[in-house]
Amino acid sequence: MKKINMYLLAATWVLALASLSIPETVQSAQKTVPTVAVTKVHTLTGISKLKSGTVNAVILGESIAVSQGASDPFKTGWNSVLETSLFNTYSNKIVWDNKASSGNLIDYCLKRATEIVGTTDAVFICAGRIDRNFGTPDQFGEKYTQLIHDIKSKAPNADIFCIVEPPMVSSDESLFLGIRTAIINVCAKTGSNLLDVWSAFPQDQVALSALLKDGLHPNDTGNKLMSEYMYNRLASMINTDK
Repeated sequence: MKKINMYLLAATWVLALASLSIPETVQSAQKTVPTVAVTKVHTLTGISKLKSGTVNAVILGESIAVSQGASDPFKTGWNSVLETSLFNTYSNKIVWDNKASSGNLIDYCLKRATEIVGTTDAVFICAGRIDRNFGTPDQFGEKYTQLIHDIKSKAPNADIFCIVEPPMVSSDESLFLGIRTAIINVCAKTGSNLLDVWSAFPQDQVALSALLKDGLHPNDTGNKLMSEYMYNRLASMINTDK
C-alpha cells in the first residue's frame, strides 16, 4: 500500500511540473487572436517640418473632412482649429489643400489623389462614413489600400494620417465598425499613422448628440474635440521625432 501511495504521489508531482513547464508562447497561442492590427508610431518625414517651417498638407474625404457641421469651417472647422493649436506650439503654419467634397465615396478620394504633388508634406484621409452603405469592409479596405499606395507614389516623403471619423447617432452605427476596423488594419499594414477620432467621442447617445449638429456632422464643440485629439497625437509624434 505504501508503494502504491508513493507511485501516486510521484505521478502527481510529474503532472504538476509538466503544467508549469508549458512555454509561455504555447499558452499565449491558445488565446483568441484579435482581428484588429496593432498600429505603431512611424518615423515622420513631413509633419515634423513644423519645427522649422511651413508644412503643405492635403485633405481627402467627404463632408466631415470639410467640417460641414461647423458654424464657420474656415474658423471653427477641425483643421482650422488644429492649425491654430500647432502654430501656437511651433510658430509655423500648415498650408491646407482641401480636396474633400461632401457626399462622396472613397472612389472620389482615389480620383483626387492623382492631383497630389511631390512637395506635399502630409496627407489626411477622412473618409469611410458613407461607404458603409455601399460595399463591404473588405471592399472598402482594398480601395483604402490602393489610395495609400497612390498617395505614396505621388508624394513619397509625405506622412499619411488615417482618420477614423466620429460615431454618429444612428441605429446602423454597427455598419461603420467594420469600416473602422478596415481603416485600422490598412493603416498598420501600410505603415501609415492612425488618428482614431472615433475613440475620442462618447458612445452614450445623449452625450454624443451634444457634439453633433445633425446626428452625424460634428458641431463647433465636436470639431474642437476632433482637433484636440489630433493635436495631442501629432504633437506627441513630432516631439519624439528626431
